[in-house]
Amino acid sequence: MQPAGFHTFHEAAIPGQYHGRPQSYQRSGVERYPGPPAPTIYEELPDDLGFLYDESPLGNFLTDTFRHAWFRGEYLLWNISAPGDVLLGAQPSSGVVAVNNSNPLSNYGFPGRQQLAENVQFARTVNGVSGAAIAPGLDSFSNNNLNGFRGTFGLPVSTGTVELGGFVLQDSGNTYNGGNTLASVYESGVNRGIGTGYIQEQIDANPAVVIGGNVGADGNPATNGQQAQFISQPVLVNGVPQNMTATSSAIDYDVSYQAKLLTSAWGAEGNYVLDSPDPNAIIQLRPMIGGRYFNIRDRLNQFGQYNEQDAIDPTINNVISRTIDSAGNNNIFGPQLGLRAEAMHSRFLIGVEPKFTFGMNTWKTNLDTTNVFGSDDPAQSLTMKGTTFSPLFDVKFYSNVALSKNLSAFVAYNYIWVGQVNKSYNDVVYNQPDFRLTRNYSGTTLQGLSFGLELRY
Repeated sequence: MQPAGFHTFHEAAIPGQYHGRPQSYQRSGVERYPGPPAPTIYEELPDDLGFLYDESPLGNFLTDTFRHAWFRGEYLLWNISAPGDVLLGAQPSSGVVAVNNSNPLSNYGFPGRQQLAENVQFARTVNGVSGAAIAPGLDSFSNNNLNGFRGTFGLPVSTGTVELGGFVLQDSGNTYNGGNTLASVYESGVNRGIGTGYIQEQIDANPAVVIGGNVGADGNPATNGQQAQFISQPVLVNGVPQNMTATSSAIDYDVSYQAKLLTSAWGAEGNYVLDSPDPNAIIQLRPMIGGRYFNIRDRLNQFGQYNEQDAIDPTINNVISRTIDSAGNNNIFGPQLGLRAEAMHSRFLIGVEPKFTFGMNTWKTNLDTTNVFGSDDPAQSLTMKGTTFSPLFDVKFYSNVALSKNLSAFVAYNYIWVGQVNKSYNDVVYNQPDFRLTRNYSGTTLQGLSFGLELRY
C-alpha cells in the first residue's frame, strides 16, 4: 500500500535514463523488459507543492534573479531652496518714504525714498491714525534640514539592472507673524497664535500711571508715548503701480496679521542600468535610461484682521477678518538619461551619478480671498493651470562600504535642480478692485546628505 502523502513513480530499467526528478510514467506491454519488475519508489511531498515544484522554468528564473536583488534605504537630510526676496504686495512706482532709515537702498531721485522690501518701515495713515507700517515678505523664510526617506530596489537581469526608487520629504513650514502685541486673535474658536508682532496701537500718554507717580503698573514712564504701527500691503490700481503716499490704496491690518507657507516635495523614478562594457576595469561606466516623476507644491495662507467703520454708527469700529490663500502644485514627469561611474577597491566603492530628465510640468495655481478691500468685497476664487517644459538635473556623489557579504553602508551628497517651477506666491497680483493671477516660473533646488544601508539577497 502507498503511504499517505507520498507520490509514486516507477523507475524503468533503461540505460542512461535520468531519474533526478519525478516523472509521469505509464507501464505498457511494449515497454516491458525481461526480468523482475522495477521497484516502487516513494517520495514524501509537502502539503502544498506550489507552482515552483519540479524546478519549473519560471521557478528557476525567479530563484536565479532574486538571488542577486538588493534594497537600499536612506535617511535624508535635505534643503529646499527658499522663496527669496518675495514681497507680499505690489512694488510702488517710486518706492516709499522710509522711516528712520538714513541709508536707502535705492533713491528714485527723491531723498528718503526707498525700494519697498520686507520690514522696511514707511509712513502710513490708517483710519485717520498716522504711524509707520511695514509690508510682509518671505525673505526670512527657509526650508532647511528637512527629514525624509528614499528607498531603491534593484533587480539584476541579463544585460543590466532594473532599479525602482522613490523619496519623500517632510513638509516645510514657515510663519511670518505681524500680529498685535496686545492679545491673541481668535476666529471661529480657533486661536491663531498671534501674540507678538509689529502691529501696535497709538498711545499719546501712559494711562497706567497713577496720580503723583512716575512709573505706571506696566513699568513704562508717565511720558511714554507709542506710535501706531500697521502691516500694509501696497496694491496696483487697475493694474498700474502707485506713487506711494501715506494715504495711497493698500491692504491695511491694524489688528492682526499672519502668513504661513507650507512646502512639500516627493518623487519616484525607474531606470534600466546597463552593465559595464568592461567588467574587469577599475572604473566602471554604466549608462542608464528611464523615467521620473517629481512633485513639488506650496500653500501660502495669509490671515489678518482690521478695523472698519460701522456703516450705521460711525463711532463704532467692526473687526473684519481677511484671508488671502494661494496654492501651487507642479507635476513634472518625463524620460531621463544618465551615467553611473564607479571606482572600486576591495570592500570600498565611490561613485558619481548624473541624470537629466526631459520633463513636462503640468501645474495649477489656486487663489481664494475674502473681505480683502472691505466687508462688502465679494469673495474670489481663481484657478490657473498650464503645461510647460521643465528640465530636471540630478547628480549624486556617493560611497559604499561593505560591512558583510550581504550588507553595506551608504552615504551620499545629492543635488537636484528643477527649472520652470510655478509657485503660488509669485503668481498673485495684488490689484484693486480685484486680485488676479499671472504666470511666473522660477527654478528650485533640493540638496543635502543621505545615509543608509544596502541589503543584497
